[in-house]
Amino acid sequence: MSISNFKKHPSKSLIELYRLKNFQGANPASAKVLFVGKDPNWAVDIDSSPIFNLVRDYLSDGVEFWEKHGIHHPFLHPKYDGEGKKYHKAISGLNFKSNYADKISFVEIIGFPTTGMSSTNSKQFNEFLLSAENRNHLIELDHLLNDSTKMIFLFWGLINHLKFINIKTGLFKRFANIDKSILVRTDLNKIEHFYFHKHFSMGISSETLRKISIEVSQYLDENHR
Repeated sequence: MSISNFKKHPSKSLIELYRLKNFQGANPASAKVLFVGKDPNWAVDIDSSPIFNLVRDYLSDGVEFWEKHGIHHPFLHPKYDGEGKKYHKAISGLNFKSNYADKISFVEIIGFPTTGMSSTNSKQFNEFLLSAENRNHLIELDHLLNDSTKMIFLFWGLINHLKFINIKTGLFKRFANIDKSILVRTDLNKIEHFYFHKHFSMGISSETLRKISIEVSQYLDENHR
């Protein structure tokens, strides 16, 4: 399968779903654990996929979807074998059960759906990131990440993006002075309530997954039963 150019997703159905909810899983305002990603990236032809009815159900109510199907994301369905499956298969290695569904949210620094590889067009990615369309999303995300009662998981590369946003907008001040040189890229690193790890689709180790799973399980079982 050829990789499409990085752009806003053309699907009107997908865009409308994100207009209503620009997150996946539980509502991040009430969730206790946030996994922060780069952009909500979907295959360009996702709305003609045999699982698009599941995608619609998932984006409408991610908690109910997880509880009903026993998987946290429709990409884990056996009928799907496209872009994004590797990422969510790695997350499934955390072995979270559906009783955590209302406590875990997945958010990205871009709040509207995209397609293609953002790494192939950093200029376009940065334009989307700083666009007027994305501004309120960034403000809301900054507020969420400042909530020290939440566990926030971010992959290593997000540090640079958050530093960039801080320089351009003043948001995400807590990330401005993080020194990446003191962190271990292949391990789980903790600073305040933030946890930094290798990207889920870039060869994250089973040991790092184990550490994330333990941290989340202990936190939720002890504080949010």
